[in-house]
Amino acid sequence: MPAQQTPVRRRAGEGLVPRPPRKGLFGYFSRRIDPLTSLVLTTPVFLVYHVGLLLTDARNGVDFFSGPMRALAQASLLAYLGLTLAIAIGIVIAFASLRGRGELHPRALVPVLLESTVWALVLSFTVGYVTTRLVPSALLGMQTGPRSVGPIDAIVLSAGAGFHEELVFRVGLFTGGALLLKKVTQLRPLYAYGLAAVLSSLIFSAAHYVGPFGDSFLLLTFTFRALFGLALAGLYKARGFATAVYTHAIYDVFIFTMAMFVHR
Repeated sequence: MPAQQTPVRRRAGEGLVPRPPRKGLFGYFSRRIDPLTSLVLTTPVFLVYHVGLLLTDARNGVDFFSGPMRALAQASLLAYLGLTLAIAIGIVIAFASLRGRGELHPRALVPVLLESTVWALVLSFTVGYVTTRLVPSALLGMQTGPRSVGPIDAIVLSAGAGFHEELVFRVGLFTGGALLLKKVTQLRPLYAYGLAAVLSSLIFSAAHYVGPFGDSFLLLTFTFRALFGLALAGLYKARGFATAVYTHAIYDVFIFTMAMFVHR
């Protein structure tokens, strides 16, 4: 299971002593997956995206990485593969270190995948329902998007969105923004994280309409993406980077699959 910090408790007349870790389902949900473990658990998503870039030209509107990476691959395929391999080796070393200390096992990925699948389905319907209450329209058409893509494109785009968008918007803008707000404005943590969640979610949504690969602006889709980003910020804060990445990626696979049938 993912690594955890062993909590402590105080007994009468004694110092601090370790509190035994909780096991099973309650133990899993009682802790947030730490950043290093999350990085290791999201390695498959990273590799699917960076290998998949060699197989497809598809891009989404919030893709800050595929352009430079494709340019590198075209200039030197060996350099591209070397960079991808170097990053992967670094993650493998982190995995070996965690597993050597008994803090991580490959089976830890299974509950993360199951949890993320549930969250992807729950957010699809709940955020979609709230959005249609605020901006009435067709829920199905809103989430399937204007076009369908092939299976390989769908997987690669979903992996890229899951990994890189969570890295930029949840780790960078949400967490980094909250820390900056606390330091500069002396806001209480709750208010700092709340404001950072709202701002990062609005920027996350707006970024989908910028640039040559951006979508045409619609209030409906903007609202949905902002609310979805807000939900992902909460999920990231409560459950960790790995859960947010897989929830985002699985949701996108779900939406692309729907689009294949709706736009057939």
